[in-house]
Amino acid sequence: MRVIATAGHVDHGKSTLITALTGIDPDRLREERERGMTIDLGFAWLRVASGDEVGIVDVPGHQDFIRNMLAGVGPVDAVLLVVALDEGVMPQTREHLAILGVLGVDRGVVALTKRDLVDDEWASLARADVAAALQGTALAGAPMVEVSATAKTGLADLVAALESVLATAPARRDLGRPRLAIDRAFTLTGFGTVVTGTLVDGAFAVGDEIEILPTGQRARVRGIQTHKRALESASPGSRVALNLAGVEKDELERGMVVVNPGTLAPVSVLSARLD
Repeated sequence: MRVIATAGHVDHGKSTLITALTGIDPDRLREERERGMTIDLGFAWLRVASGDEVGIVDVPGHQDFIRNMLAGVGPVDAVLLVVALDEGVMPQTREHLAILGVLGVDRGVVALTKRDLVDDEWASLARADVAAALQGTALAGAPMVEVSATAKTGLADLVAALESVLATAPARRDLGRPRLAIDRAFTLTGFGTVVTGTLVDGAFAVGDEIEILPTGQRARVRGIQTHKRALESASPGSRVALNLAGVEKDELERGMVVVNPGTLAPVSVLSARLD
């Protein structure tokens, strides 16, 4: 399985586009629907021509929610950068491009949205503006596809472009050390505590004992789901929901990491090189 994230300025149609592509509304919070603005991470998926499923993390575009955007973009294979043709490149477009470069996300497709709102001349000018903004970034030369989520035009071409880009992404490494950074934790009636995230290494199976870092708390995997399908185990690269026994939702926070007991340890000092 591959995972992509959206990026782009607020109100450029990221969530509307994801709904048009998948039939799933990623805006799950009441406040998001009332304000017409993505606030937290949203999740959806689609099946491409090869039969493979692609998980989608929809991130907020507003500058006030940049921390939520960072949480969603980290462990992805590619990005879907959304730029509205009627406005062109905007401040969060550039900010998100810079963040993608820092995080090393170097594969992606640009969706030029709201094609139904502009004429051919304006679309051509906006397209040139986007191409210029991409120069010198990780997405320089990325394919651009003009779409309209409301008119349902260009969607098939966009999915094909995404599939082509994802085909060039390297396979997920499996070092046998499962690691899942929690991006959401909640309580589900009848099941208990559930956490979600992208499994970036190794595998988890139903019945496994797990450790939650940095607290060191132990729990047990009661169930696993991917895209609402129950699984016995999950492999690297999957968007995963883990039903955990032995831990309460209030004890968990975004950014905590689920691992096999004893395989990783939190540290207080690190050595790093900044490019």
